[in-house]
Amino acid sequence: MKPEKTSDSPVRIIGSRDLHRNLPTILRELERREVRYVLTVHGKPRAVLVGAEPYLDLIGENTNPSEAIVNLQLSALMGKGIRPRKVKKLEQMLDNNGD
Repeated sequence: MKPEKTSDSPVRIIGSRDLHRNLPTILRELERREVRYVLTVHGKPRAVLVGAEPYLDLIGENTNPSEAIVNLQLSALMGKGIRPRKVKKLEQMLDNNGD
């Protein structure tokens, strides 16, 4: 079974078995910023899959230290470079949590 997609929507609904069978295709599709997958188990939504770049957009300017670290790691792994402002903000967040 192929991932389900409506004609105008970049959102696809997919079951866990289909996710396993179609993983390479799904990962390629997630490179497109607008694509989302709703993963279902026994027909009930359990997770939403997004690509790495849209995820970075979602977590934005780091709401907590763990998300800030993920943001820096993903940015580095994706070759996006790390802006000094992000590093400074992470340092401030970690310093404030150490109190």
